[in-house]
Amino acid sequence: MNRREKLCEWLFESSKGPYGKYIKKNKEWELTREDLMSYDKESLGYALGSFLTTNDFQLLPKLERHDVYHVLTDFTISVKDEIAMQFFFFGNGKRSLYLFFVMIVGAFLFPEHYRYFKKCYRQGTEAISFGHWHMLDFLHLPLSRLKKIIYGNKPIPGMTATANNNILTAI
Repeated sequence: MNRREKLCEWLFESSKGPYGKYIKKNKEWELTREDLMSYDKESLGYALGSFLTTNDFQLLPKLERHDVYHVLTDFTISVKDEIAMQFFFFGNGKRSLYLFFVMIVGAFLFPEHYRYFKKCYRQGTEAISFGHWHMLDFLHLPLSRLKKIIYGNKPIPGMTATANNNILTAI
């Protein structure tokens, strides 16, 4: 990890506690990674539990939706993709000071990824707006159905054409 990435990691680690405590007003989910793994294997809840397990994470209180966004958008946890996901959500209609801060810092520190960030922004404009969804209510639903709703008949980012076609024909 280079210095710019380490700076971004430090900024995130330093801000997530105060952001969750003082800015986020939503209620904690009170679910564990193990609770999520008990959902049906095709569900968003199970996919979220798998994501958390794979990355050795636990849900962060009041910030649970962020990890759901990773599952729904297929962005990785790399610094580049964390920033790109904010560009996606800006394109998708989400507005927050934190999002603006990440986009500005990301564009400044990683100008070599500008085209990628722009592509992710465009993908966000093409997907239906889902940043306002109460994700806790959707954990039992099939992940493939949710992605179909979000992306319509367009390819799902991060998936092969064959996998996309299989999902679209299964719903």
